[in-house]
Amino acid sequence: MSEDLIRDFGTIVPQKRIARIAGEEVDVSVFSTRATLKLIELTSSPDKQTALESGEGIEDLLEVVAIACQRSNPKITKDWLIDNVDLFTLVEFAQFVMEPVTEKLKATPAEGEEKNLTQSPSETSLPSLE
Repeated sequence: MSEDLIRDFGTIVPQKRIARIAGEEVDVSVFSTRATLKLIELTSSPDKQTALESGEGIEDLLEVVAIACQRSNPKITKDWLIDNVDLFTLVEFAQFVMEPVTEKLKATPAEGEEKNLTQSPSETSLPSLE
């Protein structure tokens, strides 16, 4: 008789990450697969990354942020973020929300590619406001 293998993935607990924005609290400890896939889609080519850096597609990026936030606070939508948060705060908030996944993506090179240690997806995903 063989032994069953049981692996409990519920015991993997990420670092707690709480953000407060425009009077709302958001637990962004878990960046959902849906949000991750959308982020990958938005940054999947150099042309898409360049477009995001220039500010094109910023609303799509805000949709990723909203998806990540809605796990703990359904009130947070792309439109809510646009209507209630100034742009400079929103960029910092988006970087905080996406930091765990962008760090993992930076550390995991795509098949056939070498790890690029000089530029992370978070650096190419948001327009510069300086």
